[in-house]
Amino acid sequence: MIHELNHIGIVVTDLDASVDFYTRVLGAKKVWETRVEAAGMDIVYLQLAQGLVELLSFADNTLPVGTNHLGFYSDNLDDDFARLVERGAEPVVEPRVAASGAGRQAIVRDPDGVSIELLQRDLPLRSGTVPHPHIHAIDHFALQSSDHDRTFDFYTRELGMAVAKQIPIPTLETTLSYLHHGQDVLEILPNIHGGARLHHMALAVDDVEATLAYVASMGGTPDGPARPAAGGVGSIASVTDPDGTVIEFIDRPRILEG
Repeated sequence: MIHELNHIGIVVTDLDASVDFYTRVLGAKKVWETRVEAAGMDIVYLQLAQGLVELLSFADNTLPVGTNHLGFYSDNLDDDFARLVERGAEPVVEPRVAASGAGRQAIVRDPDGVSIELLQRDLPLRSGTVPHPHIHAIDHFALQSSDHDRTFDFYTRELGMAVAKQIPIPTLETTLSYLHHGQDVLEILPNIHGGARLHHMALAVDDVEATLAYVASMGGTPDGPARPAAGGVGSIASVTDPDGTVIEFIDRPRILEG
């Protein structure tokens, strides 16, 4: 059974620069790292507030930089992989020992082509919440979908995610759906931004304007001023990491709390 949305995976060009950004500017803590010599790959896991971000760097730069996959934990990898493929998910990597050597992994793609990594391993990486002056949680990971109902069905029926909240957005003639497995949340939104289907990571903060000032003081460059959030509750703003991945700040109540 798939039982946890565990992390977002991001491919970076300069691992040291990215680790510096996430730790110094966003207050993340390095919790695990390894090098896979055969693949020329370095992996770093960071705990950001209560959630996990996996940074991947490849010596030959074979993969596009930016958001790469969502990682889910499974307690029966072979059965979950077989079930997803039977139900129409595109198989990418069949169950095998994980490249990192930590447990086993498999990869499928969702209806929009987003890579879903299934992991079965005993590697506790997060503990409590990493403190930060303004950031107190990962609010959600955002996925742009070309067909809301199809994507919603895949993540709820096939991956077993529960509905946390749905927010109608009349101006876009759509609904934002928030799904969760444990404490981590996935937002399904229409493909309004273009670019990567796995579009951004949103961080829950106490005050967006204060967070922007703090980020700027630590060397980050906000993308613009705070603005009203979709749905009319709270404010949002964003910053981009060294490779252009969007990190959104939002000061409404967390999806799992509101």
